[in-house]
Amino acid sequence: MDTVSIPTRSLSLDLQGMAAIFGEKSKVYGLIVNDIAPDLVKDSYSFEDLDEFKFNACDAGTGRDYAGRIYWTEMLYRAHMASVAAIFRTTRWIEVAIREHEAGSLYGCASACRSLIESAGDIGFSLAPVSHTLASIKDKVKAEITGRASGPLLISAELEDSLIHFTHARKVAKTEDLPASHKAMQSFKYIDYVDQMKIPGVKDLYARLCEIVHPAAESVSVTFVPKGDTWIVDPLNENAVLQNLLAKAQDTLLGVVMASYNAPLLILKTLHSFDLFTKISSLRKYRFDDIPAAKKVDALLRS
Repeated sequence: MDTVSIPTRSLSLDLQGMAAIFGEKSKVYGLIVNDIAPDLVKDSYSFEDLDEFKFNACDAGTGRDYAGRIYWTEMLYRAHMASVAAIFRTTRWIEVAIREHEAGSLYGCASACRSLIESAGDIGFSLAPVSHTLASIKDKVKAEITGRASGPLLISAELEDSLIHFTHARKVAKTEDLPASHKAMQSFKYIDYVDQMKIPGVKDLYARLCEIVHPAAESVSVTFVPKGDTWIVDPLNENAVLQNLLAKAQDTLLGVVMASYNAPLLILKTLHSFDLFTKISSLRKYRFDDIPAAKKVDALLRS
């Protein structure tokens, strides 16, 4: 893979801003992202034309090796692209939350946190199994991409569907005939997935955020405060409600941040086993022992 240099606004998270919303423990993710950001923009990806792939894969002499190399190289490309995109998307939502929090905007910060929860569900659903799957078949995949494989072509339809779902899923019209992997789930299913990660209070928090950002009672009542027997307009009450909300929800939001970053970071660590991408050496500075999935993946990579 070629290394490229593309002018871009890189990632640079405000650690104190993160702590104010997501708690002190969230700062380690800010440190990781800020460290690895320069390496996340160095790789490029190319994919074979489908018709050309089908033609070359049928060659009696070279087709088997060609098909294995292209299929698994492109699969690893998809895993890398998905990981980078997940980290960028998570970081951008966190940046929005920080910016809106500093502005005292209840609606803006609530919108960002709500979207972050939905994004965490999408990342968990699509990407959580990827590092374990790749680690468990790493030797077979290496054989495929180096032309040393034999026997039937190694295929992983489940892994392929997971990665395609993350990168291509969207709202599909009833008239479109597309595989299930291309169809985005309804939001509540992504929230259910986050809830299954045992993040405390995530469903209640999501419901509260929806009440704020949708045309609902709380989106109106926040404008007024009682004063004696009357109600008065208080523009500053919005910020007071925001601070109270975050104080109660900080542990939940920390769990959402962890769920958003853990899966793509583990995939990037796993991809170090294959010589296709820029080595993210700064990842070695951080231990992932507290993540149950990381211990399993590390054991597989060492085996």
